[in-house]
Amino acid sequence: MIYLGQFVKTATFPHPFPEWTDSIGWIPLEEAKKSGKPALVLIYNPNCSMCCNLKAKLMAHPGVKMLSPEFAMVHLTADEIPTEEKGVFTPDGAYVPRILFFDANFNFLPQVQGTEPTYQYFYRDPRAIEISMRRVLYMHKYSF
Repeated sequence: MIYLGQFVKTATFPHPFPEWTDSIGWIPLEEAKKSGKPALVLIYNPNCSMCCNLKAKLMAHPGVKMLSPEFAMVHLTADEIPTEEKGVFTPDGAYVPRILFFDANFNFLPQVQGTEPTYQYFYRDPRAIEISMRRVLYMHKYSF
């Protein structure tokens, strides 16, 4: 597994982050699959400083917080990904952090990507996450 923050000093945090439930309604993966909502799945490592930094930015971004009730919001460590679904959750590698989007039937949306060409599902900026969230909602609204 590649940690994009591997060259940055890492910090250890308890897992799971208890504060993740404060402003965004994170739910378990199995619940997300049954929710009937599009899903945002954040895959992270609790010892990765870049993951922690992204989490803090995500939690503070007003656009992401505003749109999050429209999504089944899930955060998983790489170890929590079900073995039979590893391929779905690692479309371009097992790096962290990565954010994947799924439609309301929990079909992966490979076309919804971050801004990094090498790591397609890495998001450096929460504004880019908000834009992807808006794109998924538009796709959801106008899918037939």
